[in-house]
Amino acid sequence: MISDWNDLQTLLAIAECGSLSAAARALGVSQSTVSRRLQSIENATEERLFVQTRNQGLVPAEVARPLIEAARKMRDAFREASAASGGAPVPIRIASCEVTARTFMADALGAWVHGNNPAVDLAVHDDLFALADNDFDIMVTPLESAPLDMVGRRIGIIRWALFASSGYLDAHPRERNAARLDGHRVIQASGSLADIAACRWFAGLGGDVAFLASSPLAQMEAAARGLGIAMLPESLAQHDARLVNLDFLQRPVSDVWMLARRADAAKPRIGAFMRWARGYFSAQAASATASARVSSSSITTETS
Repeated sequence: MISDWNDLQTLLAIAECGSLSAAARALGVSQSTVSRRLQSIENATEERLFVQTRNQGLVPAEVARPLIEAARKMRDAFREASAASGGAPVPIRIASCEVTARTFMADALGAWVHGNNPAVDLAVHDDLFALADNDFDIMVTPLESAPLDMVGRRIGIIRWALFASSGYLDAHPRERNAARLDGHRVIQASGSLADIAACRWFAGLGGDVAFLASSPLAQMEAAARGLGIAMLPESLAQHDARLVNLDFLQRPVSDVWMLARRADAAKPRIGAFMRWARGYFSAQAASATASARVSSSSITTETS
């Protein structure tokens, strides 16, 4: 029988962190304390609550899942009650990569804060899908579709293009309209970034890999310094005078999604942000479409 919140807190920390040592750091106690608490809980319940796996560390046994879910609800209820009773509001934690943080979230969060809304903690990560469940409330990432255990919406796109420095292109001229990069040095993505469709497409163009990075900004610097050809977000790289757009015939596009776990999306403060973001990004898209129409109309008038 479990009657102590510390016991449930311990189970939740182990489940979310995947190891006794990481759980101990999260709880601010020693690993021996966590180990002792777990053994005591297992003795009381007469059940083995976690299973050691090769890739995921400690994972909850089936019998432990209801206990962990109850602990998660208790923690969330405490946070909501604390905020409602005038305590310091808990910031909404948004996990993002460098590109989506700069091109999508910077302006959006500025608009959110100016509306006197609750604080937001924006964390930038190279490998979003390696994050534990307790590391974020909302995730903003390039993705082909939403995972089954998460809900959200597409908030925009990233347009990619191929770039290199003028010095590199002077030393390594590229054949006009060439469909591949054989014989060239290329700068490719690593980590979870390499798994998105656009990066897989770029990897399929060939070339000799000269540099790998999970950060598009690091890739951009490498290209600017002449290390090779990189596929970069056009909105970022086109403003760098050190880089030349190769005007490659194909230009991939990646959808950007804003996601939350189903249980988190139902919480008032997270649901409120998701609804606000839906309206914000819909308005941004409508504005961009209107601007494009005006620009197209101006060009047509000038050439008539």
